[in-house]
Amino acid sequence: MKKLLTIALLVALTAATAVGDVKLVRKDGKWVRQAAPAKGTPAGEAALIEQKIDRGKYRSAIKAAKKFLKRYPISPLREEVLGLAGDAELRRKHYWQAYEWYEAQLAQFPSGEYFEQALEREIQIAEAFLAGKKRIAMGIFRLPAKQEGLDILRGIAGHAPSSIQAESALLTIGEYHFNKGDWTLTIEAYEQFLKLLPKSRRAPQAELALAEATLRSYRGPIWDETPLIEAQQRYKAFAEKHPSKARKAQVENILKEIHSSRAEKQYETGRFYVRTGKPKAAAHYFGIVVREYPDTDWSERAQAKLDKINPPKKTPDKTKKKPEPTTKPTNIKSKKENKS
Repeated sequence: MKKLLTIALLVALTAATAVGDVKLVRKDGKWVRQAAPAKGTPAGEAALIEQKIDRGKYRSAIKAAKKFLKRYPISPLREEVLGLAGDAELRRKHYWQAYEWYEAQLAQFPSGEYFEQALEREIQIAEAFLAGKKRIAMGIFRLPAKQEGLDILRGIAGHAPSSIQAESALLTIGEYHFNKGDWTLTIEAYEQFLKLLPKSRRAPQAELALAEATLRSYRGPIWDETPLIEAQQRYKAFAEKHPSKARKAQVENILKEIHSSRAEKQYETGRFYVRTGKPKAAAHYFGIVVREYPDTDWSERAQAKLDKINPPKKTPDKTKKKPEPTTKPTNIKSKKENKS
């Protein structure tokens, strides 16, 4: 019953707020009414701008913010008003204009009370651009802004390199390129993350994503093997640093697949030299498969190829009996025997 009364009171007070210029604030664990902001004072003007935003009067709020900034050039409330102007533009989906307001706020108040909030808003804007939202230019043109989104995220990392917002920004860049299948840019993004934030709680996430992107950059057995070797090294390092996470990600199975892929690479190289009439070079690569990858299916295939190139020599079987004489011995006695 008490809970229902509290809800009813909040609804009533909210309605009163919508009708009059009453604002509810939390004070000493209770909701109390705050007096209507007084016009003509910095605090009152800032509060009025916030009220306009709450009521959906975004254009009016932006206009009032511009007047405030002109009228009060040294007011400590300028940071809040810059952010409010950005909020008004953001709510009307003018993302680039909102970004410009937040950038102005960050530039003028690099250690301000609303610094982190502005960074969060910029991440929101960047994600909107990367999701396909357009940038409005000259009030009428709608332009693609995915590159702007990436630039905004990089700028966030520049504003606060060791912040949670920088973590989110850099990981968002990596995820964007990963989903696009651009492995080179994905690798660059995660390498930058680990360079700037090696002790981040999200570093293992970046390490695993970096290893996967490296593996995916391998184009197949007729191409360069370097991505396979690098991916193998990254997965092994990850397993050593984070054994429980490696088990969950089934890194052991991935390493087995890489091992088999490296065997296939050597086998296909051998086949290439067979086709080009270079049996010695072919035998060299087939030999690598047999010696270094005996536990793979490719080893048996390579051995069969080797046997064709260098057939095994037949050795005589010493256990076989000598052939029987073809002529039978005669019973004719020699002349000496007859004389005797």
